Amino acid sequence: MRKIAIYLLCIFMLPPVATMTAQTGYNYSKLQREKLNRGVVAIRENPSEVIVSWRYLSSDPIQTGFNVYKDGEKLTDTPVTVSTLFRDKNNSQKAAVYEVRPVIKGKETHHIDGTYTLPENAPSGYLEIPLQKPANGVTPAGETYTYSPNDASIGDVDGDGEYEIILKWDPSNSRDNSHEGYTGEVYIDCYRIAVAYQLG
Repeated sequence: MRKIAIYLLCIFMLPPVATMTAQTGYNYSKLQREKLNRGVVAIRENPSEVIVSWRYLSSDPIQTGFNVYKDGEKLTDTPVTVSTLFRDKNNSQKAAVYEVRPVIKGKETHHIDGTYTLPENAPSGYLEIPLQKPANGVTPAGETYTYSPNDASIGDVDGDGEYEIILKWDPSNSRDNSHEGYTGEVYIDCYRIAVAYQLG
């Protein structure tokens, strides 16, 4: 009986051990990476502050810091090294150009600098993205339908290092194809370049 109990105990202990030791052996030097830019974005957090954020890229050396500029004037007394975020005391509603430059050992390397223009009278807490809503449609049965934004994702569509937003437009009469009736056509928009592709 004791031998059976020990045997069962060993069986139950094996799966966790196998799970802990079965690690995928990636060769990180051969992984394909997106060639992205610095991804600088500036958003007004409140009437007196603007948050500037950017990407830390896989090609950045571990000791990289960052200098932040506004309209050509340096804002950072010392490079930012513990984050990729900077708060600027800015209560002006005028447009402003923010720039981020990588720094190593006190010298700006210009390894993928990045800029972003905060628009005039920028809203607080979000970025405005103008949408191009498709025109209303009419089914063969004479029923009118409209469009609303649905799922969205991101991707570097044109390979310029900057993400675009891929947005799906859903018709108001959309339904599962197990139901009778007509549904409007589905569209996909790609913003920044605002090109719509018809799915049908």
